Parts: sequence; C-alpha cells; structure tokens
Amino acid sequence: MKNKKLILALVALVVVIAVLAGVYFATRPATSQGDKAFTVTVVHGDGTSKDFTYQTNEEYLGAVLLAEGLIQGDDGEYGLYVNTVDGETADYAANGSYWALYVGEEYATTGIDTTPVHDGSVFRLVYTVYSE
Repeated sequence: MKNKKLILALVALVVVIAVLAGVYFATRPATSQGDKAFTVTVVHGDGTSKDFTYQTNEEYLGAVLLAEGLIQGDDGEYGLYVNTVDGETADYAANGSYWALYVGEEYATTGIDTTPVHDGSVFRLVYTVYSE
C-alpha cells in the first residue's frame, strides 16, 4: 500500500514537472536565426545618452554586449547581473543604483542573457536609482 502511494506521488510529480516545462517552452520569447542588426541606447547617470549599433548572428543580447565589451557583470542565480555599462558602474549596495533594461519602450521581463535579439530590435540600458 505504501509503495503504491509512493509510485502515485512520483507519477504526479513527473506530470507536474512536464506541465511546467511545457508552459515554459510555450511562453518563452522566440529567438531569430541568422544575421541581424540592432541598436542599444545607453542612458548614463548624468542623463547623457549614447547609441551603439551591432550586427550579429547571436540569439541573445547579453552574449553580444559582453563580447563587444559594452557591459560587464556577475553571474548570479537569475543570470547575468549587469553592473557596468559603457564604463559606468552602478552599485546598488552603495546608492541603490542599477542598470535597467528596456526592450523598445517596455521594461524587460527577461534578463539580459535571455533577451532575444531580432533584426531591427531597439534596447535601452538606463542607469537607475531605486527610490521608495
């Protein structure tokens, strides 16, 4: 009887994991294959901005910006945490500052290393200071 309950519990767990994996793969942002050009606007802490245009066959934004030296960061449990962009460092512990990522005009819902790049994409990295 105990073995039967254990087997049923394991089967239920496998089903739940399969459903969650299916939802993830069905709702994750689509990527584009091949060459694409995109623009990144960096808005610094002093309000000045600078545009960068890249051509790549990479699928994700973080890989391109790391390879080009535009960003630096640390790998964390949620992916790459960007702390330096275009030579300017944001230090959340010191003053609540961080780099916010925007896809078009929308605040990104994915991390920089899981944000897909499409031909003609427009991104912004904005130096932001958290305030309550």
